[in-house]
Amino acid sequence: MTTTIAPSVLTNISVWVHNENAGQLIAACGYPAAPEGPPNHDLIQQAISERRSAIRSVGEDTLEIALPILITNEVVAAILFTVHATDDCKIALERWSRTDRDELGLTESAYRGLQHFETISPYVKFPRGSGLPGETWDDRKSRIIARIDQSKAFMRAAGARKEGLRYGLGIPIMATEHELECVLVILSTVDFPFQQAMETWLPSEDQTELSLVQSSYAVGITPPPRSAVSYGEGIVGQCYASRIPVMMHNADDDATLVPLFDQGARFALALPIFNGDRLVQVLTLWG
Repeated sequence: MTTTIAPSVLTNISVWVHNENAGQLIAACGYPAAPEGPPNHDLIQQAISERRSAIRSVGEDTLEIALPILITNEVVAAILFTVHATDDCKIALERWSRTDRDELGLTESAYRGLQHFETISPYVKFPRGSGLPGETWDDRKSRIIARIDQSKAFMRAAGARKEGLRYGLGIPIMATEHELECVLVILSTVDFPFQQAMETWLPSEDQTELSLVQSSYAVGITPPPRSAVSYGEGIVGQCYASRIPVMMHNADDDATLVPLFDQGARFALALPIFNGDRLVQVLTLWG
């Protein structure tokens, strides 16, 4: 068990957003730097054309995740995450899609250091509302479980405890307001967290502010002292107002992020979550 703050296993993030004048996705931001040119990376192209997340292994120590942001089945942004998985790293990346029996089944995955978990997961099915994938489907919003090894909502909790998994994140990709395309699930450990912090924010009925609803912080991280932000304020409010991903590399434009950057965060990323054309949630990740 780590006694210090473990760094995120994310090594690169590339973000493209749709530009109306250009009529295509263009490079927007990233870590450690923004990508160059259009999204020609083959995994991103696959995610864009199929309108769903895509996962793959690249060699023995690299994993990639391509995540499209959809508004009524139109791709308005795309994000490529690169994960460095060392020999001791344990991490699970999964895509769950609807089956003929209207359950969620595992359709794509990449695991490191999780042989038992990798063996059992293809046989697991999630009805709507059950488990992390099923709850994400039912909510149609991102779902965070800070302790999957102890959560009754995580149906594979026994396997998670055995493997040392702790943090769980489910992200829905919606084809329309009510029709789910797939759920991206990311599971990681204390010593090799996918992110140092993650939060979900919901807008008020009058859309003047957003409130913190779910959160998970890596061991040793002290949460920033805020539970609500105004429309257009900080990384969360800017993401909600602009309806596109927003990334920051320091706290210059959002003073509330000072505690996280002081504790070693290298970037903050806010992602809009849509149901059809409705922006229903903002998901924030630090790494």
